[in-house]
Order: sequence, then structure tokens, then C-alpha cells
Amino acid sequence: MLAFTAGMKMTLILAIEFAALLGAQIPDFTPPTPLLGAVLHNDTAEARRLLAAGADPNEGRLLGFPGVFIPVAFRNDEIFQAMVEKGADLQARDASGSTALMWAASNEAGDPAMVEELLRRGLDPNAKNQMGETALTWASRRGNTKVVAVLEKAGASNPDGIQGSVQRAVALLQKSNPQFIRVSGCVSCHNQSLPQMAVAAARARGIPVDEKSAQLATASAIAVFKPLLAEIEKSSDRIPDPPISMSYVLLGLAADNYPADANTEAMARLVSRWQMEDGGFRAFALRPPLESSHFTATALSIRALQLYGKNPEEQVKRARAWLLRSKPETTEDRVMQLLGLAWSNAEPNEIRERAQSLLAEQRADGGWSQLPQLSTDAYATGQVLVALQRGAQLPASDAAIQRGIAFLLRTQFADGSWLVRSRSFPLQPYKESGFPYGKDQWISAAGTSWAAMALSLSLPPQSEEPRVLISARSNER
Repeated sequence: MLAFTAGMKMTLILAIEFAALLGAQIPDFTPPTPLLGAVLHNDTAEARRLLAAGADPNEGRLLGFPGVFIPVAFRNDEIFQAMVEKGADLQARDASGSTALMWAASNEAGDPAMVEELLRRGLDPNAKNQMGETALTWASRRGNTKVVAVLEKAGASNPDGIQGSVQRAVALLQKSNPQFIRVSGCVSCHNQSLPQMAVAAARARGIPVDEKSAQLATASAIAVFKPLLAEIEKSSDRIPDPPISMSYVLLGLAADNYPADANTEAMARLVSRWQMEDGGFRAFALRPPLESSHFTATALSIRALQLYGKNPEEQVKRARAWLLRSKPETTEDRVMQLLGLAWSNAEPNEIRERAQSLLAEQRADGGWSQLPQLSTDAYATGQVLVALQRGAQLPASDAAIQRGIAFLLRTQFADGSWLVRSRSFPLQPYKESGFPYGKDQWISAAGTSWAAMALSLSLPPQSEEPRVLISARSNER
């Protein structure tokens, strides 16, 4: 017989204590009433027998859940109807404040039958639980299902969810902005200009932003380029890819309402010198998707010259003609063609035609991809939604816009970011900006900016719209 040592005794004591702890943590699923037992076991015949014998459908709860929630979750319409006939309280909520409609909306099959029944019986599609979630929140986590469509038709919306999404995204973008400046000594379209535009869109919707960080982004842009202005007057090649890089800088400054001055005048002159004889502007096509599209170069140059150039009308007219006759190949091309035509006051039918081509590219999950062979992502989806809402003036209530918004909401990470994969050659040394995803962080920051802009634009403005995104025709209204 083995001796019972002190070490063995301690091990046994710990094992007993651990077992007791586990027992205390395992929830007790013992049904408090026979009816709840039948419902829990999905026993339709027994549940109907008990109800017919006078069982109270509102008596007792299972782990805080009203009994009628269980057939809703099981999608057992027969038990559900029997409980309702006997007075089950459909307005009851569980311990988290969730409603039966939220439970019905969360079914993995995307089956709308129970959702439709609960809506017919008067449940509020916009009711919120303690976390601020709605039935639409839960349905959207399963994708663009029939449940989502049913809820939206019933008037479901998720404005608080959108506001929270934008606030998280903007906070992360603004946090990484000064870090990128510190490690690179430069400003960029992905970590400064596009975030400036996202911040402006959020601010106009009453979403809190870090104003100190916003001021830093603007001051940094001026500080970086001001010492180079004399050089760029002598050489148009001093700054890489001006139709995109410098135009984005000017759009970022406009987003922060920076007034025209000698600095912006010199920047705009540089952009203007890059217009080709055919009216278009050319990109340094080696850094897709941000710096690879002649459509991007042309559209951004149009807007930069409108915002800060002197008498840009003739150049804008020639650039518009180039956009109209040129054939886009990528989503980036189509987005920038639409935005450029809207900014340059193209005819409504010309804008409508380009919008329809973008709408035709929407995938079943509600998103868009950068290329036909790639999966959907936040960069392409955010861009398209911005172009459709501001370029084509589609309302946020449009079905395609709603599907795109749902895609962005369910693919965002908890820290506020969206992951977008890079496919650019590493022409610049990789530097850590504080944004997540390692070598994919720069394009992910750009994608997060577009996504945040798209979501912000779906909300009603609380103050003046940032002029950087307003099209010529919306100004006429």
C-alpha cells in the first residue's frame, strides 16, 4: 500500500476544491416547471398537454429566459402558438434585456418565419437590449439573410450601431496618426489624408473626434510640404505622384476646413501641371489600389483644383471629358470615375450610368471587391458606398446601401479596424504606425477610413457637411 504523503494530500485537497468550484460554475439547467421541462426538451405533445391542463406559460424562467423564448430559439411554431394562445407574454425580456424578436433574428439558418410572426404580433423591430443591440444587430451577424430584409422592411435600423462603429474606427485612426508622423517624418494618404476625411464626416454627424489630433494632422501636412514649395516650383517631379499624393493632401486639408493660402496655391499649381494633353492625369501605377489608377489621379486632381486652384474650370472640363470616354477596369477606377464626374458636374444620366455599373458589382454578402478575383473587403465597399451616396446621391435607405452598411458592420473588428490585404510592391520601407495588421496596416488604415466615411454618410448630418465630398450637383440643391 502506498504511503499517503503530504504532497498527495495537498493534491487531493486541491482536486476536491477545484471540483467544487467547477460544480459551482456549471449552470443549473433543471427546469423550474414541468412546462419549461417539456419546452426545453422540444416535446411538442407534452407541452400542449400541460398547457391544456392549465399550465401557466409565464411561470418560471430558465437561467433568466422567459419560457416562450425557447420555442422561438428552436423555431418550434406549434409550441410557440400554443403558449401564445394561453397568454405567454411576448413583451417579456431576458436578463440582458433582449426580446423574443432578437432571439428569432439570431437563428443560424436565416429563416424569417418566426421573425415575421413576432413582427405581426407587434414586437418593436428597433427595441434595444442593455448593450444597445437590436434584432437587426443580431440578424446582420449572420450575413445578408432574409431575416435582415424582413426587419428592414419593418423599419428596423441601427443608427447607434453605426455611430459606435464610426467612433471606434476614427479613434483608432487618430491614435495612429501621430505615430506614423513620428516614425516616417512624413504624411501619407493612408494615415493622414483619408483619416482627415473620415474625421470630417464623423464630426458633421455629431460623432466625437479628437480635435487635437485633427489639428496635428493638418499642421503636419503644412509643415512637411512648406519647405519644399520653392523646389516644386522648379521641378514637377520633386514630389512623387502629385496627382494622387498632393491631391489627397489638399483634400485632407479641405476636410479640416484649412483656408486657401500661398501653401495650398503652390500645391494646386503642382497638381495642375500634371494634366496630360488628353485631359487626364496620370498615376505612378505601382502601388495598388491607392496609387495605381489614372481615374484616381484624374478625379482627385479635379477636386483638389476646385478646392484650392485658381480658375480651374477649363482644366476640370478637359478632365471630365477624359473620364467620360475612358474605360474603367477596377473598382477603384469605377469609384473614382463616378466621383470625378459628380465633382465636375457631369450630366445626371452620365452619373446614373456609372452608378449602375457599380451597383451591378455588389456581391451576395453585401460588399464589393477591389478586383473580380478577390474577396469583398472594407476598402472597396467603403469607397463604393461613398461614391454612391455622394457621387450618385443615393439615399442611405437604398437597399444596396443598406446591404453594404450591414457588410461593414459585421466585418469590423472590436478595436474599430477593418483588415485589408496589401498587394503592393514594398517601394517604401515598412514602418510601424500603431495601426494593426503589420505589413497590411497602411492599406487597412485606408480601408478603415473609407468604411468610416461610408457609415458616417448614412447618418443625418448634425452640422455643415465637409465640402471635400460634396458634388457640384448637390451644391445646386
